[in-house]
Amino acid sequence: MSLTSTPLLILAVCLAIGAPITTYVLWNRARGPRPVRVVSRFGLIGLCQVTVLLLVGLLVNNHYSLYASWNDLLGTDGGGPVAVHQATRPVTDLNQSGGSPTDQQQPPLGFGGPGSSAHLPPAAPNVPKPTFVPGGHGTQVAAFRGPLSGVGGNGGDVAVWLPPQYNDPAYANTRFPVVMLFPGYPGSPAGWFSVLGGGQVLGQMLTQQKATPFVLVAVNVNQNGQNLNCSNIPGGPQMATYIAEDVRTMIEANFRVSDHRTGWGLMGFSDGGLCAGKLLVQYPQYFRSGAQMAGDSTPDGHQVVHAGPDVVDQNSTLWLLTHHRPGPDTPISLLAAVSDQDTDSLPVAFQLQAAAPDIVSVSEHKHGAHNPEVWRSWLPEMYTWLSQHLDSAQPAR
Repeated sequence: MSLTSTPLLILAVCLAIGAPITTYVLWNRARGPRPVRVVSRFGLIGLCQVTVLLLVGLLVNNHYSLYASWNDLLGTDGGGPVAVHQATRPVTDLNQSGGSPTDQQQPPLGFGGPGSSAHLPPAAPNVPKPTFVPGGHGTQVAAFRGPLSGVGGNGGDVAVWLPPQYNDPAYANTRFPVVMLFPGYPGSPAGWFSVLGGGQVLGQMLTQQKATPFVLVAVNVNQNGQNLNCSNIPGGPQMATYIAEDVRTMIEANFRVSDHRTGWGLMGFSDGGLCAGKLLVQYPQYFRSGAQMAGDSTPDGHQVVHAGPDVVDQNSTLWLLTHHRPGPDTPISLLAAVSDQDTDSLPVAFQLQAAAPDIVSVSEHKHGAHNPEVWRSWLPEMYTWLSQHLDSAQPAR
C-alpha cells in the first residue's frame, strides 16, 4: 500500500474513528490491579492520539506533496537524474579566468532596458560593513540593512560559508566565485546549512576535487515572515534590490570574491527556486547562472499578487524568459531540477525550457517529492553544474 494511496487514507480514517469507539467500549472492561487498569486506559488514550496523528499526517502530506513514497519518507529514494535535457546552446562564454569576451565589450544592461538607473551598483564607499559573528555549521552570520532597499537589519539576514581554500596561502590572491542561496517559504538562511547541509556537501566535494570552491551566501528572503518572492513590491519592501544590489555589493566589499558576473550564481529550493530563476533573468548584469530545485515559475506571495498582474508578470521567470530575456552581451544559463513524483514543479521545468530552450536545462529525476531530503540528495549535481557554468577558483600565481 503506497504512502499516498487512497486505500491507506481510508484505512487511516477508519482507525481514527474506530479508536475512540474501542476506547469507550473497553474503558470499564479493563481487568487486574489498579495500576494495570490505569496503564491499559492510558494505552487506549494513546491509541486514539496515534490514529489521529496518522490521519492528519497523511492529509498534510497528500496536500503538500511532501513525500511521494515510503522510501522517500525514509530517505532511501535518492539517486541521480534519469534524464538531463540540456539547453540547446553550448557553454562557450566562459574562459574560467574572468569572464567572456562578449561580457567585456560593453557595460551590461539591467532589466528595464538601456539607461535604466534601477540596477546601477551603489558607490563602493557607501557600502556598509556589518559585523559577522560565528554561526552554526561553519558559517558567519550578520544582521544587514540594505542602504538602497531599506530591507533587513533584524538579525540573521545573511549567512556566509567560506571554503577551506579561502584561508589557504596558495589562494591568498584569489577571488572566489559566489553562489547565493535562497530558502523556501517559510524558511531561513540557517536551513541551508543545517537541514540541507549545503556547506558540508560542498566541503566533501572539494575534498574529492569534484567542484570548484564557492563562497556560499544564504540570504533571508522571508523578512518579517512575509513571502515576498524575492520581488520589489511597489510602495513596499524592495527584496529584489536587497538581494541583487545591497547584499551582493556588501559581500564584494567584505570578502575576497569575484567582482564579475561570471563569478556569481544563484540557487534555491521551492519558493527559493523561483528566486534563483527569476533574479537570474532580471539581473543578468550581476549573475551568470542559476539552479532551481523544485522551483515555481510564477510568484504567489500575498503582497506580489495584491500588487497586480503586471507585478506578477514582471517577477515571473516564465514571463521574463518569454518577454524580457537577456541579450547576447549577458548570456545566462538556468538548471531546473525536478522529480517525476513532484507533480507541481515537474511541468514548470519543461515550460521554462520550452520558453527558452537555449537557456534552460532540465534535470529530471524519477523519485522524490517536495522535501529537504530530496533536495539535499541533488546538491552534488547542482554544485557540479554550477562549477561548469561559473568561473573557477584557482591559486593565484
